[in-house]
Amino acid sequence: MIPNIFHFIYFYDERNKENIFPLSHYLAIKSASVINKPEKIYFYLNTEPSGEWWERAKEIVEVKHISPPTEVFGRTLYHPAHKSDVARIYILIENGGIYLDFDIICKKSFMPLLNFNYVMGKQGKYRKMGLCNGVILSEKNAEFLKLWLEEYRNFRSKGHDKYWVESSTEKPLMLSKKYPDLIHVEPFDSFHFPLYYPWSLRNLFVRNKNFPNAYCHHLWESESREKYLNKLTPEFIKKVDTTYNLIARRLL
Repeated sequence: MIPNIFHFIYFYDERNKENIFPLSHYLAIKSASVINKPEKIYFYLNTEPSGEWWERAKEIVEVKHISPPTEVFGRTLYHPAHKSDVARIYILIENGGIYLDFDIICKKSFMPLLNFNYVMGKQGKYRKMGLCNGVILSEKNAEFLKLWLEEYRNFRSKGHDKYWVESSTEKPLMLSKKYPDLIHVEPFDSFHFPLYYPWSLRNLFVRNKNFPNAYCHHLWESESREKYLNKLTPEFIKKVDTTYNLIARRLL
């Protein structure tokens, strides 16, 4: 049984020099709270952010100060994303629960999935993109997580290189085929659809479409930050009908 507790990880990213907590991150937390009614939401950080939306988020979460892992099995973790990848595995092994990236917004409750031992979702309908680790549901001490962690003995990425997603998406897909009894795999349109292509992001931030099978939407922050997420305001969300805005509107 997967406990109804949520985990978010915030490791300071030098690209956000002022360390301002954005509206979209607050809405990720608020959506988890309102839609899923969890027992607890844990917020793991190494440096506390600032701003209006962080002050509001602090009222919802329980803050836990941790240091980003710098290595795994003696292999250096260079990029903040890979440090977070490893930290979420450790956290879920120890506690169980639901891990979400900050560019996830919940649409409907994960409750029907909590009876499984471990859950991830496919990334992409046709291409073998892997299982995306932006949404992970796990019981405490899940065997799948332990097997996944062991795969990090061969970790070899130094950042945005050809091994960038090898450990985070390709390895769990490989393990899901090898140990299908240890994981429940949700279809492509449950967690991570639309995808990160520019035309696909328009289905989230420009068009108004219904995705009835979605438990949540992945906002693909690296691709959507400059064009969409940095321009979000409460006024725009309340005024303009888009797929994302109609979900976010009821959270403000």
